[in-house]
Amino acid sequence: MDLYAVLGVRRVATTAEIRRAYQKLARQLHPDLNPGDPQAVERFQAVSSAFEVLSDPQRRAAYDRGESVAVTSGIPEVGFHGFDFSAEVRLGGAGFQEIFGDILRRPAPPETEAARGEDLEQTARLAFEECFHDTRRRVHVVRQDRCPTCQGAGEVTLAPQPCPACQGRGEVRSLRGRMVFTRRCSDCGGTGTLGRRPCPRCAGEGRVMRTEWLEVGIPAGVGDGSRVRISGAGNAGRRGGPPGDFVLVVEVEPHPFYRREGEDLHCELPVTIVEAALGAHVEVPTPEGPVTIEIPAGTQNGQRFRLRKRGLPRLGQKGRGDLYVEARVWVPPVVDDASRELLREFARRNPAGPRRELAAEPAARKKA
Repeated sequence: MDLYAVLGVRRVATTAEIRRAYQKLARQLHPDLNPGDPQAVERFQAVSSAFEVLSDPQRRAAYDRGESVAVTSGIPEVGFHGFDFSAEVRLGGAGFQEIFGDILRRPAPPETEAARGEDLEQTARLAFEECFHDTRRRVHVVRQDRCPTCQGAGEVTLAPQPCPACQGRGEVRSLRGRMVFTRRCSDCGGTGTLGRRPCPRCAGEGRVMRTEWLEVGIPAGVGDGSRVRISGAGNAGRRGGPPGDFVLVVEVEPHPFYRREGEDLHCELPVTIVEAALGAHVEVPTPEGPVTIEIPAGTQNGQRFRLRKRGLPRLGQKGRGDLYVEARVWVPPVVDDASRELLREFARRNPAGPRRELAAEPAARKKA
């Protein structure tokens, strides 16, 4: 008997090619898959014996040299007691993990479990002035809604039919080398029949795509990056699970004059030298319109004035922030001799300068 011919491979075939040929024939000829067929049993014995020799490099070399090589006759009885789970020859090239992995592997969560729907997120851009009052945005949303056919269950009830996965037997067989493993059919739970089918409209997902316009209310006082959440307006849950949320992320355009810090606003107000020195009443632009404030005599550059409740509304609370006005003393260009002479006269009449204390400090340290 030519062992290579039994497996249908060439004499120069690799071990991997021999293993594949054996596995293919074993699936076709295994006695458990061909009950009552003595020819299948005989052929399976021959295929198993050929693989037993040719899959072992030493025994194959002896066979190629024409030496007599003993083979196992009959179909080996495979049990757990004293079994070498690492032997490729006895298991047709499959190790312990490959054969028993389906049995020992921790089951993954079933895909039929209910699950919360995903959150949806979009961005809305607001002008700075819109933050002072409640406003609304109409956004176009593409989301997954609950399937109206199965009401989100993902399944529809039908008359009981034989399970196509196990042909109504309630169990599924799998061949591993010379071993046949039987497990309960996961599709029908071992009953052999199916009374429910995946919903044809949503393909078992429990959700269908839907587009709609959504009105989103944006409260006063929102800032750049604020998130407005609408509970339950996201994707529907899988198989009856709760829906997700819709989140609108606010982007606020910057303002050329105001700088925001929380609910407070800050701005810079140019004042002339005369206004700063003698004092004056000047107008300050606010979000609600101009307001007149008093600049006291002797105002210094950078001095701040506080206008209460002229800032932004407090988000979700009562009250408002403040507006802080920072004086920026403006030095005009001197363009004529008369103006220069006036400034020189002013300097002669007011000899004290801003650096007088700086000059006095080193002298004081020297005396000490």
